[in-house]
Amino acid sequence: MTIQEYFGDWSKVVDLQEADRILRKLSASDRIICPKIEDIFKALRLCPFNSLRTVILGQDPYCQKDVATGLAFANSPGTQELSPSLEVLKESVINYTIPHRTINFDPSLEKWEAQGVLLLNSALSCELGKTGSHTLLWRPFIKSLLINLSKYHTGIVYVLMGTVAQSFEPYINKQSNYVIHIRHPSWYVRQRQRMPSDIWLKINSILTNLNGYGIEWYEEY
Repeated sequence: MTIQEYFGDWSKVVDLQEADRILRKLSASDRIICPKIEDIFKALRLCPFNSLRTVILGQDPYCQKDVATGLAFANSPGTQELSPSLEVLKESVINYTIPHRTINFDPSLEKWEAQGVLLLNSALSCELGKTGSHTLLWRPFIKSLLINLSKYHTGIVYVLMGTVAQSFEPYINKQSNYVIHIRHPSWYVRQRQRMPSDIWLKINSILTNLNGYGIEWYEEY
């Protein structure tokens, strides 16, 4: 499989040479990488390029062994004890302050990706136990990706979670897209505060105005 075949339609916006350079560098390293190398670009594989509607940009993958999945904030399917950042995200999305029926929340977040929500981190990898260890390695790749997306997509809602993600705002075409700022979920974990729930309503309000429907963040029945 060629690298163009691997990325499919995303090849239009991905710097293929940079992606190949980074993968070669990581593959040659003797350090343990999070997530597994084969999952580094999983977010791009699972989100259909032509269905892209929202980009959620975080900071780093989880740096604990076998926790990061390749999707920002996600845990493996069936995980019972969620990572703290995902727990905060879940409580924000569901908003337990209002009544609900039975709720099904998928910790893998793959259903979000299938609906056109790209779950990226500012760095797509890190060393085991070392948050931020690959920040500079990935910055040119993420910068290029955001710039190129503006050439193919308009009306995208970019959700920049935390100061690292927000440092990429200059590379987003704000004339034809939407940018929302919010603190990174880990900040709410540290402060023992609830993450605001209105962000998800705001995203869906924009998307509904654009094309008549929003994102189903969880199932309720």
